[in-house]
Amino acid sequence: MKKVLVFGATGNIGSNVAVYLKESNYEVVAVGHRTSDNGFFATKGIQYIGGIANENIADFDRLPIDIDVVINLAGVMPAHSNTSPMPYIQSIIVGTVNICEWLRTKTSCKRIIFNTTPSDVIKYLNQPTPVPDYAPRSFPKNGGDHAVYAIAKNAAVDLLEHYSIAYDFKPIVFRHDTVYCWCENPYYNINGQRKILPWRLIVENVMKGKTIEVWGNPEIRKCLLYVKDFCLAIECALKSNCTGIYNLSGVRFYTLDEQVQGIVDVFGNSDNPPEKVYCPEKPSTPMHLYADEKAKIELGWKPVWDWWKACEDMKKIMQTKPFHLLEESTVLPSAK
Repeated sequence: MKKVLVFGATGNIGSNVAVYLKESNYEVVAVGHRTSDNGFFATKGIQYIGGIANENIADFDRLPIDIDVVINLAGVMPAHSNTSPMPYIQSIIVGTVNICEWLRTKTSCKRIIFNTTPSDVIKYLNQPTPVPDYAPRSFPKNGGDHAVYAIAKNAAVDLLEHYSIAYDFKPIVFRHDTVYCWCENPYYNINGQRKILPWRLIVENVMKGKTIEVWGNPEIRKCLLYVKDFCLAIECALKSNCTGIYNLSGVRFYTLDEQVQGIVDVFGNSDNPPEKVYCPEKPSTPMHLYADEKAKIELGWKPVWDWWKACEDMKKIMQTKPFHLLEESTVLPSAK
């Protein structure tokens, strides 16, 4: 049985990954910045080590060294941060160096799994041809909240490549767009301004029976990657000896209209479904497409959660609240 250390385990994605791997018979140690997880991981049979700041290597003295794989999902994100650059530099770049140095000097583990941002290939997006895994990496040149974040993620990937050459590390890096999962807090930040996630606003309006507007071009295609397919990709990486950057996009590409329709079908009242109206005069959603044949061929990744099935699962999670203990361990900001 492999022993897996999950950094960023109290985040939305990290918590799903930790629970998924435990249920798949891996020995999991969850690591988080929060001092307390409110007892959540103990209910899953998972050890939790809290109060770990990746940028403070002294904290690593509290971590076990008899591990096989590190999954690093930690780091400040633009969606949850202000516009200051330093949190990205500290948590992503310094954090990656600290993890790698700790692995190199204190453990025999050389396998590390990391996820990067699609902003590193931003100049290839909004094209009908999916972006390949090997596309040259860059960053948003016009600033905004993703510029320094993308720079930090690029630096982290460069560092992992360095450690793979200099110290025979075996990194796998996943590039993906939004990983869809249900959480109680539907808010995020854009350039420091707090907003509700667009797809969650649609869910709220559908459940209230309001008319649903589909903005821009309804045929714009996009990736809809569900968190459980992301977890499956992590498991495939654990079973593989491959290294490199791998795109993840999901079962298939969906149109914006299909995304909205899936929400209407699952979250709406089937006896009185909300009206859907098209607003071509309003801004279109960006088209972000990624070629992920490499992950499917080399890692054996076979995503199974189509959008309707994912919506059904998120509705179940909304109703049953399996992560409520963890979500209650932090104070959610009130809506403005």
